[in-house]
Amino acid sequence: MNNQDISGYNVETYVRPNQPYACGRSCAGGTPCWQGPSAKGKCGGASGCSPMRVGDRWECQRPKSAGGPCSEGPLPNGACAHTHPPCAPRRNLRSLRGMFSIIGGMLLLLLLVIGVNPLMKSAVNLSAIDAGSLSSVHSGFTREQGCVSCHKNHGNQAGAWLLSAFGKSDASEQCVDCHRFDGPAQLAHNVEKAKHPKYAGRAMDKVSCASCHREHQGSEAHLRKVADTACATCHKPAFDNFAKGHPAFSPKYPLANPGNVFFDHAAHIQDYFVNPKHTKGSNRDAKFAAIAKSDCSSCHAVNLATREIKLKTYDQVCAGCHKSQVTERELVLFDPERMTVAASLLFGLSRDGDDEANQAALKKMWQSMASEGRAGLAKVSGGALIAGLSDAEARRAGTAWAKKSDLSPADAPETGWFTGENSEGNPSLFYRAGKHTDPVMIAWMKKLRAGLSDPDADKRSIAKELMAEFLDKQTGPGACGKCHAVGLRTVTAKAKPDSEWQYAPPAAKEQGALTRYSHAKHLGVANPAGSCKTCHQINAKSTYAKYFTPKAVPVESYESNFSSITKQTCGECHQKGRVDASCQVCHAYHAKHMLNVGSAKKEN
Repeated sequence: MNNQDISGYNVETYVRPNQPYACGRSCAGGTPCWQGPSAKGKCGGASGCSPMRVGDRWECQRPKSAGGPCSEGPLPNGACAHTHPPCAPRRNLRSLRGMFSIIGGMLLLLLLVIGVNPLMKSAVNLSAIDAGSLSSVHSGFTREQGCVSCHKNHGNQAGAWLLSAFGKSDASEQCVDCHRFDGPAQLAHNVEKAKHPKYAGRAMDKVSCASCHREHQGSEAHLRKVADTACATCHKPAFDNFAKGHPAFSPKYPLANPGNVFFDHAAHIQDYFVNPKHTKGSNRDAKFAAIAKSDCSSCHAVNLATREIKLKTYDQVCAGCHKSQVTERELVLFDPERMTVAASLLFGLSRDGDDEANQAALKKMWQSMASEGRAGLAKVSGGALIAGLSDAEARRAGTAWAKKSDLSPADAPETGWFTGENSEGNPSLFYRAGKHTDPVMIAWMKKLRAGLSDPDADKRSIAKELMAEFLDKQTGPGACGKCHAVGLRTVTAKAKPDSEWQYAPPAAKEQGALTRYSHAKHLGVANPAGSCKTCHQINAKSTYAKYFTPKAVPVESYESNFSSITKQTCGECHQKGRVDASCQVCHAYHAKHMLNVGSAKKEN
């Protein structure tokens, strides 16, 4: 052992401390080597002498890392003086105990699972592996097939069942037999944005249903209830206190989308409802204004029984002041002296085009109306655009204009079609809307909708010109553009002309797709008549009206009439010891979930 480094070893047995093997070389083969076996049970005495002849003698060349030259040196024939049979590593007692513990545990598990006959398909000892009762929502439809309804390997032979316990097992495929989603079923939140590079490495493209929804918790268990720790698996940093740990809300939360209706809350509350020049006008409802300036429920109906807040109808809220504007704004269809924009849309002729062609088209129209009345006009317009126009009025206008004579004066009706002098004093065939959502006005908007997507560039240009005339806040027919201009401008070529007259709001930057809020649960906390202002406070400095102009304004620049709601406002109540502040109170996991069991379809 001279010149050998044996620190850390038992010098009597040469056993490495805390290692599973010891040298088992017998005395006949030599004493145990000082290196001892390796951690994997291989002989550690492989580094012997390296005799080298120097002149007429042999010298030991064993490196210092293996102990250096020994004092005896090589034999006269050059052989190592310490050559012994190789080690015979054996497991020590500690290693043997560990190995037998693992084998014993596996045998016990096998006995619990297999039972009496391992070849029987029903060999599983159910009492030993009972996972617990299913929730009431799942226990009914799984009663006939049992566990195999969700666990495919459950009906196989016991051997396959046991192997499945050590393999990858995910019942998500069975879940999507009944549950459908608006997006990839196992993609995080079922939305494509989960594939964004910033989520790389989080394994969000194959999320198991069981990661969040835990079954076998009893019949009263609510599977939708997910622990905050499940959310914290991906969302970092994790926190257990909403008021202190939750990130700040978006600067425009929750009103980042301008919608498709222009209503300036600030202007109404601070000017229209309080300024005498507005409240004392002949067409103004002063009593309503006096209440509405401070009571939100004047326009927003609060139903405490159903716990709902709904916007009241136009007739209940707006008509008191704006009805006259709707009826006074006329749609001029024909003028004997010129090609109107509405007529150019019907004929497909530009007002700035060939004057002779335009006059010829008008002359033909007068003759058709004189002889056929309303039917002559319907040939180019269709019935919906001239709904309510009588034969008499059509013939009267057509006859007079075909002869280039003046129309006899007549009193204009409050609403509907009329031939005579319009509000500008010009002879014409014009229409006055009778109410909000007037069917004739809607029919013309559908006609424009079709024109804006016409493959003919000239016809698209004509439709665009008429759209601008319709949406003019001061003179637009029916005053539609006063409130609905932005929604009507968003009509695209993808819209179907014959579909319902509905316009989606501008595509705002996606925000809050998985965030939810219900006024219902908050109505019992405070007085609905005045408590709205606790969260919804007017922002007098906002540029709200700027977005609702003919000039295109980026949606990102939109500012609501109201200041954003902050986390601190919600945190006043949602905190430990007061109101639930778990993630699911405000956030949904699935973007959209649809249940499809047999013929029953349900959305939630």
